[in-house]
Amino acid sequence: MLECYWYLPPPGYIKVNTNGASRGNPGNAGWAAVYRDHNGTVIGTYIGGLGVATNYEAESIAIVEGITKAIEQGWIHIWVDTDSAAAAKAFQTDNVLWKVRATWDRIKLSNIELRITSSWREVNFVTDHCANKGLGLNRGCKQWWNGRPPFLTQIENPELTYYKFLN
Repeated sequence: MLECYWYLPPPGYIKVNTNGASRGNPGNAGWAAVYRDHNGTVIGTYIGGLGVATNYEAESIAIVEGITKAIEQGWIHIWVDTDSAAAAKAFQTDNVLWKVRATWDRIKLSNIELRITSSWREVNFVTDHCANKGLGLNRGCKQWWNGRPPFLTQIENPELTYYKFLN
């Protein structure tokens, strides 16, 4: 058993936790991004439907959609945290999935400060819940909430210890 934690972003940063979900691989898929400020307050929630996609595709799309929406909101110091280590590494090394390449190239031209990391799903459960809501949306359909939507009854708490159980 390993301890894990959800960390607050530093002042001035917006933390964007992202996740993609696919029922099957490939299968019906959705994505989510949850935006929190340095106090841990949810300041935005964004979900989308993908139709049929792989898990990795959903994870990659969640990252670019999450960043794109943050830029639209005027946020320029962005910390993306995903539970997909493979997707995080792809963006860190500029070896992204071809389906998101054009959007990623536009993001890189924007005037933002960007950090991309990965963490365990035990500290990314809010976006897992939201991505599963995205599964119910039609391909290309997106929903945005300013703040925390009513279906988010629990969120990660930076003052709690979470546990990853190993097999």
